[in-house]
Amino acid sequence: MDKLEKWRGYVPDEELETYRKGGFAQRIGFGERVALLNIDTTHMFVDPSYSMCGRDMTSVTDSIVKLTNLFRELDLPIYYSRRDDRSHPTYRGAWNYKLARPDDFQYCRDPRADEWPEAYAPRPVDRIILKNKPSCFFLTPLEAFLRYDKVDTLVVCGISTSGCVRAGATDAFSHNLRTILVDEACGDRSPQAHKANMFDLDMKFCDVETLDYVLDQVRTRYPKKA
Repeated sequence: MDKLEKWRGYVPDEELETYRKGGFAQRIGFGERVALLNIDTTHMFVDPSYSMCGRDMTSVTDSIVKLTNLFRELDLPIYYSRRDDRSHPTYRGAWNYKLARPDDFQYCRDPRADEWPEAYAPRPVDRIILKNKPSCFFLTPLEAFLRYDKVDTLVVCGISTSGCVRAGATDAFSHNLRTILVDEACGDRSPQAHKANMFDLDMKFCDVETLDYVLDQVRTRYPKKA
């Protein structure tokens, strides 16, 4: 399907035509070696008992479990990102200006907040990136690790679409990585923000694909080596 047609009804026709005129919305596709990048899906952002989790994320985490299980089945690399230490004001940096309670216990000192649900938690073989700003590429070794692992394609899941997922996906594009966002496996406290950002990323920097499509493509293109 024409990527522009996928968004017809959400974006006015005349706006879609401006993207067509500019030649946007081409499919990037998959490359030689793929990795799964799981962005910030710790308890803080998937468990509604935490103030940073704005709504129920069960459908998102269920999709993440399916992606994770397939990548594990095929022995494909998995990267996780999460927040680094926020206990000191300097470590939090500009978050101190933007958040109403930057020194809140949940945000700064709750150890469970930065752990992942058991269903898709990292194994010792997986890679973990610690960050203190939205993008998992900003001042982290992620790009160097990916280069070492010869990864040219990232399948991305995570939270939140309008924040850390967008920042990471945009930086992945800036590093010339093929970047594929799984629609059902990304979430945001605002469904409207999720959809708006998915549309914009699909037009300019990434491919936004369904979970079923990605599962099929990964299974077909990257079979487990004997």
